[in-house]
Amino acid sequence: MASILDRYVDMGMRARQAGDFAAAADAYRQALTLAPADPQLLAMLGAALLEGGDAAQALPHLQQAVAKSRRNAGLTGALAQALFDLGRYEESGAAFRQAQRLEPAQPAFMLGAANALAMQGNFAQARPLLERVVARFPQHTLAWYNLGNVLRESGAFTPAIDAFNKALVLEPAFLDARNGLGRTLHAAQRFDDAAQAYEHCIREAPQFLAARMNLVSVLIDQGRFDHAEAACKQLIELAPDEPQAQALLADTYNARGRMHEAARHYGVAARLAPDQPEFALSYAAKLCETGAFDDALRIIAQQAAATPQLPALQQLMGTLFLQYGFLAEGWAQYRQRPAFAVFQNKLPGITLTRTLPSSLKGMHICVLREQGLGDELFFLRYARQLVARGARITYRASDKIASLLRRLPELAAVIDAEAPPPAGDAVILVGDLPHALAASNGDTETAAPLSLSAAESANARWAFPWTQPLYSPLPVPSTRIKSLENQLASIRSRLAALGPPPYLGITWRGGTPPSEQGAGSWLLYKTLDITPLGTALKGFPGTLLALQRKPLPGEIAALEQAAGARVHDVSDLNEDLEGMLALLEVIDEYVGVSNTNTHLRACAGRTARVLVPAPPEWRWMAAGRFSPWFPGFPVYRQSSDGDWREALAVLAHDLSDADGAKP
Repeated sequence: MASILDRYVDMGMRARQAGDFAAAADAYRQALTLAPADPQLLAMLGAALLEGGDAAQALPHLQQAVAKSRRNAGLTGALAQALFDLGRYEESGAAFRQAQRLEPAQPAFMLGAANALAMQGNFAQARPLLERVVARFPQHTLAWYNLGNVLRESGAFTPAIDAFNKALVLEPAFLDARNGLGRTLHAAQRFDDAAQAYEHCIREAPQFLAARMNLVSVLIDQGRFDHAEAACKQLIELAPDEPQAQALLADTYNARGRMHEAARHYGVAARLAPDQPEFALSYAAKLCETGAFDDALRIIAQQAAATPQLPALQQLMGTLFLQYGFLAEGWAQYRQRPAFAVFQNKLPGITLTRTLPSSLKGMHICVLREQGLGDELFFLRYARQLVARGARITYRASDKIASLLRRLPELAAVIDAEAPPPAGDAVILVGDLPHALAASNGDTETAAPLSLSAAESANARWAFPWTQPLYSPLPVPSTRIKSLENQLASIRSRLAALGPPPYLGITWRGGTPPSEQGAGSWLLYKTLDITPLGTALKGFPGTLLALQRKPLPGEIAALEQAAGARVHDVSDLNEDLEGMLALLEVIDEYVGVSNTNTHLRACAGRTARVLVPAPPEWRWMAAGRFSPWFPGFPVYRQSSDGDWREALAVLAHDLSDADGAKP
């Protein structure tokens, strides 16, 4: 009997040494039929299964073996690894710590315990464990690598870079460490250095798909979309069935306003990964932006039925419903925007409400600013409704516009941006006012729609279970802010020295590029080429003014050349919004992409001609010549394939047409 058992064990050991883990497992199973309770055989079978990638099958054998040999550190470590591979990180960490107690000199057990903590997002506890490992075992490459990952996820980029570099000194060919270094440099906004790290990985291992995808990502963040597109196409040649590669290619088109191409590749990604909703949602968004709203609604209904609480789904519904004028549903889902979570994390001791009672009489409500200056000005239009219902408002404003807002009669007090909210009855973000007011008035209480029947899906727009008709509740007019008389006098004097009326203010960029934000979206960054814009302004019978915040060197000169006229730089007023408000109240025309100055122009009671890139921000709606949020503001839209020519031709006609000279 012993000789047969030994033969099976020997067969298993030889197969395992040869890397044939399936054959090894079969041999150990045969041996276990002869000695079912043998802890060593259980351990061997569990180890072979684990090494063969079958942690689920390995686990019960390892558990039985550990139960019979509790003092065996290696066996306990194998059990910990099986639990780790199965995503049972808390149990894995406990097993690794037990193995470490049994064999303190073995760094792999402390490393495993730290990794288990990191996988649970507990970087603060993982970091000192890993620092202890590298202090005791400074030649341990994997420990430096894991420490670098934990430091990066903790936001400690400089020490993370040092840790990855130490790993690479020990093992220069460790490409995972070089890719990790690239990711850290990328997060630290050292984009050129990150690209070099990724390119090094690709040179050494052309099939390294993660490095290729990371390279595309950094090229997109740099705004190098043509290079990103070329890199994506190379990636797709290597991995045509990789959905993330298709989505990244779509991102490069998306950032340039080429919506049809973006939609096509998001659609491919969604088909390749039907179980990953982020691709389907990106596809739905692009379908909307190319006019296929019914097709998008069908996808949204399917996703809502499967994952109704998915934040990305709710955020998309908020954006698209507002964009298409279904305001009640839009505001209900807008509550899920990322800004709420950001502010809640910044203000852990403050309860932010998203609802208000039906009666506001005598209530003291503190309203907090959020997002950008334009968002503040936009949403403050709802402050009048709070006051009309009997509330008293304290508003916490961005410092840059606080002086303007102190003149609003609807705000009882305006406090500094970082001041603690005063004691009151409720604290609410300004972006939550539309839904809170509508809900308190009984206008809407909506839930995510669950599905559309097959028959309904043929005409999804009207079959969708809306709770309110289109444009209900109606948009609220912009708030009004009167300029200071001394500012008006100063601006009029300044303009008279520059040239004769009519005066035309111009901007060509809005938002902050993600390359300066660190983790932003190109969709929130709006810009267009100066030369075609200047050409559209050629022949304007008056004085041209550059209002662009922080114009780049040469931009105003390029605008002058294209327009064939002097363009006066008044961009300094962007740092003095009292002066900018006065300027926007006085000048005759304003042309630009949507930015803070567009909102100030509305607050001054004047209109503007708005250049709307594709995809449009929801305030400017999915289509149409005007937005209900900004009556009298003509909209000039970039086409869904990224072309501005028709929009700028219409702008040139309107500016030259006597009847269209003033919007």
